[in-house]
Amino acid sequence: MKILTAVIFLWVSLVNAQTTSIKIQPIDLPNRPASLSHGISFSCTTDYDPSQCLTSVALLAKVLERYPTERLGQWTFVLAGSARWRQVVKELGGDPETPAFSELIARVTVLKDELFETADSRQAMLARRFGLPPGSILDYAVTHEMGHAICGERQESLADKYGLNLRRGIAPMCNLSKAVNTP
Repeated sequence: MKILTAVIFLWVSLVNAQTTSIKIQPIDLPNRPASLSHGISFSCTTDYDPSQCLTSVALLAKVLERYPTERLGQWTFVLAGSARWRQVVKELGGDPETPAFSELIARVTVLKDELFETADSRQAMLARRFGLPPGSILDYAVTHEMGHAICGERQESLADKYGLNLRRGIAPMCNLSKAVNTP
């Protein structure tokens, strides 16, 4: 398989034209879940441990298949290594302590490698930080970011609400005038 390297440009906002780039490698997932929307693509940053990349993407796909990914339309999930995480998130004006973020204009969600770590201490630390039970941080991060993406929502509290609805099996009721995609 030929390895391709792409560059994703992420925009902070329409008003503030700052950009940053992340070098990524697209990932073809063997045994892709049939229920996963064909509009969903996966990549890993070039600093992500290559031996872990495919394993982590497969885990992410298992989480995503429980949710209405067709509502995302064309969307890319990028798994990012820790090496440049703080720098990239700071450049984008975000909280460098967050393990995930979405850029609605670029139609990208970026997830930090620590969300996929098997070390219980890392998972427990993240779960405690967000007030979650152990082992639930990846599901929480994915549904929270889907709340941003599905509803075109920038407010963290509303993305939390939409994410909670997704975890409960309830389709988020978005403010349709702001929605990125409508059903």
